[in-house]
Amino acid sequence: MRNLKISSSLEDYLEAIAEIIESEKHAHSKEIAEKLKVSTPSVSHALQALAARGLIRYQPHAPVTLTRRGKKLADAIRHRHQVMKCFFANILKLSDEEADDFACKTEHILTEKYKDRFVALADAIENREDCTGLRKYLDEYLPTIEGEDSDIISLDLLPLGHEATVVSISENLPGIKKFADLGLVHGSILQMEGKAPFGDLIRIRVMESRLSMREKDAANIWVKPLNANANAAG
Repeated sequence: MRNLKISSSLEDYLEAIAEIIESEKHAHSKEIAEKLKVSTPSVSHALQALAARGLIRYQPHAPVTLTRRGKKLADAIRHRHQVMKCFFANILKLSDEEADDFACKTEHILTEKYKDRFVALADAIENREDCTGLRKYLDEYLPTIEGEDSDIISLDLLPLGHEATVVSISENLPGIKKFADLGLVHGSILQMEGKAPFGDLIRIRVMESRLSMREKDAANIWVKPLNANANAAG
């Protein structure tokens, strides 16, 4: 179990645990749930999965601690996130909030191979001396671009009752084959039917199928809303 692949969702948990420990000197399930805006049962399930992989030490009602391997991986995840955030903020000139949001979403969409390449590109543009001219050009040119914002959003942001067309589905989506068999594929039309008032489950309708999934998993699905002003409503 200790060599099992860690999903993007579990990476989020590991990153959150490291940040909470750094800030508060300890991390409890409640603090993790509040930081990630998920239910306590979801946190318990994720902590059990991380413990099974040898990344944390976890017992109910006790503080969560990182193993040496867990801390090493958490540091790498946090570094990758920071590099991506700096790329969006310093190179693409987005606001700090937008940069952080896009860094999170990019991590969910990209596979490990492409994450590493993205980080290498961002690090090179940000730090290499032979990229000085490129940085100067981007500093001058990018602020002049005022294109309209895309109306493509992640599925978890689709407002209740709204319909949308599926534009892209990340390979990181858990159960992707099962969802595909039920009609959740590129180009299909879906509707947001429900969001749990407590917890992180959503319910969508695709053709004649009704599917439930976690909000964090829904962030791996990109859709184009069919309803006017869906972005504003979200």
